[in-house]
Amino acid sequence: MPGGFLIVEDEPTLARTLARTFGRHGPVEVVHSMAAARDRLEAQPEWLGVVLDLILPDGYGLDLLSEIRQRHGGLPVLVLTGELNRDVVNKVQTLRGEYVCKPASAENLNPFIQLALAQARVDDAAIGQRIEHLARQLKLTRRETELLTLSVDGLSRKELADALGVAENTVKAQIRSLLKKSGARSLATLAQKVIKGATRDTIPPEEPASATE
Repeated sequence: MPGGFLIVEDEPTLARTLARTFGRHGPVEVVHSMAAARDRLEAQPEWLGVVLDLILPDGYGLDLLSEIRQRHGGLPVLVLTGELNRDVVNKVQTLRGEYVCKPASAENLNPFIQLALAQARVDDAAIGQRIEHLARQLKLTRRETELLTLSVDGLSRKELADALGVAENTVKAQIRSLLKKSGARSLATLAQKVIKGATRDTIPPEEPASATE
């Protein structure tokens, strides 16, 4: 079982706020440095998600995110940053992380929380690996990967929109893009193929997806 949410934040007030917000959804452990985070990730490899400050007393958060990707696969990671820097955002996305600018409100944190909880419900580590493999193979965007993860958990379009914090029409457009890349007829069909271990190599071409998907 995942060990809950690991919060890596050195500012005490923010750390307490994050702990309260995430604590409504699962166990929380707070550490204040990269060294302490590495120790906890080594001792307890499975977590619901990691909330990671960009600037820490003993290092740079993106370096830890890179290590997490190498050692912990698709573990959900949210990077907190004090400024919206394009290079930082691009690096976070390359490392398949999420990001939120400080100050982080509960509303801004909720999409990450819902994604982490959904991934935990479907994960079965094998399913997480299949989603990662498919994301690389199909060159899915971060949002398309989130959609696929949430759809495996059986969320409706409205629930997808609520979890991602976007309008239903936005979700509809993103689903179309995902289906075009995968060749699947519907999001439900693609989710089932992921659950059964399918990759694009074993997904036969299907008729174009319905516009009402």
